[in-house]
Amino acid sequence: MKGKYRGCDIEVYRDKSLAGYSMLFFSVFHNGYEVTSGFSEEEDKVRDYYETLKVNVDEYLDELHS
Repeated sequence: MKGKYRGCDIEVYRDKSLAGYSMLFFSVFHNGYEVTSGFSEEEDKVRDYYETLKVNVDEYLDELHS
């Protein structure tokens, strides 16, 4: 799932790891700079994790503009 939120590019997707089990991969970029990225072994749904990242973007932008 890809989208834009408050000027940030968010991407979240589930794929198999090299070990063969499903993992969640995510990244957030703002103006071409990485805000966060990583992976999770949790069973979260992609849409739910996307919503969590939107909260992280809110916190990041609030801190950036304070």
